[in-house]
Amino acid sequence: MNVHMKYMKIALKESLKGKGKVSPNPLVGAVIVKNGKIIGKGAHLKFGKEHAEINAFNNCSGSPTGADLYVTLEPCDHYGKTPPCTERIIKEKISRVFIATLDPFKKVNGKGAERLRKVGIEVNVGILEEKAKKVNESFLHFQKTKTPFILLKSAISLDGSIATDTGDSKWISSPKSRKYVHKLRNDYDAILVGKNTVLKDNPELTVRLIKGTNPKRVIIDKDLSLDINRKIFSDKNKNNTIILMSKDSNQSQKETILRNQGITILKISTVNGYLNLKEAMKELGKLGITSMMVEGGGFTASMFLKEKLVNRINLFIAPLIVGSTKKFTSNLGIDSISNAIKIVDKKISKFDKDILIDGLVEY
Repeated sequence: MNVHMKYMKIALKESLKGKGKVSPNPLVGAVIVKNGKIIGKGAHLKFGKEHAEINAFNNCSGSPTGADLYVTLEPCDHYGKTPPCTERIIKEKISRVFIATLDPFKKVNGKGAERLRKVGIEVNVGILEEKAKKVNESFLHFQKTKTPFILLKSAISLDGSIATDTGDSKWISSPKSRKYVHKLRNDYDAILVGKNTVLKDNPELTVRLIKGTNPKRVIIDKDLSLDINRKIFSDKNKNNTIILMSKDSNQSQKETILRNQGITILKISTVNGYLNLKEAMKELGKLGITSMMVEGGGFTASMFLKEKLVNRINLFIAPLIVGSTKKFTSNLGIDSISNAIKIVDKKISKFDKDILIDGLVEY
């Protein structure tokens, strides 16, 4: 392997240490190499705290003067919650900087690399760029669109059923699959379900199966009809709950009660009797939600796919045949196979007897 790729691969692995803890900031890892040896590594570990480059310098086992710095995202050159990383890089007299990909954030966007070049530091960009972009797909999508990157997740049988006709769905997927889903929840800012999922399952929508960070809980409840005693409105995480409701709903008293309990309510316009999901995503973006898992039933999945809002899909397929009318998705209006939604850049994994298909969505 090319030596530069080798060290950037280590930096990318380092960046993953910040999962679930740095949003809306990106995941970033840094490695400092001198005389062919790694003398420092670091990651951005918590929003508002030191960036990866600073942690790498602070962890150095020797002087970084004349060393090479490998970083997965362009160093910042502006004052935010922390000073510019470029200042520390210059102060430590780094010789060369290798950057996987530039940062599209408007306050960075090439300025960090330019500042380093101006003082005579050699800067190289593009090493393992596609891998670096995948690590930060949510951040990069948000910077471009100001709406959350959306992962649609579902557990289905071989025939595409998500439950029996009586509504029983526990459990289609294996315990190992369900634990992995909780790891995914840790990686996303929010998790969305529809009203029917809350009615049927009374879910907690937390990461209780692992040690991690609970995502915000987004509930589609157009008419604000759910019982306020449901877990999402009454448990210790209730101030982590967001309701998407219609601007036309006449539930002012209930709305006041929920707001007083710490629930966030977003009023969204309707289109053909349904909430305008594109408008809803913009409103969630304004709250700083950069990524979201959609875990609702077939109707919710279908609506997000129809509106072309899904960016990535995770399907857990269990070796079962259910034969019910309750399917993962339906009524997408696709009239020919050539117009089918495609899953690309796929990865296939096994969790006990389940198969996970993980891929990007191409419309």
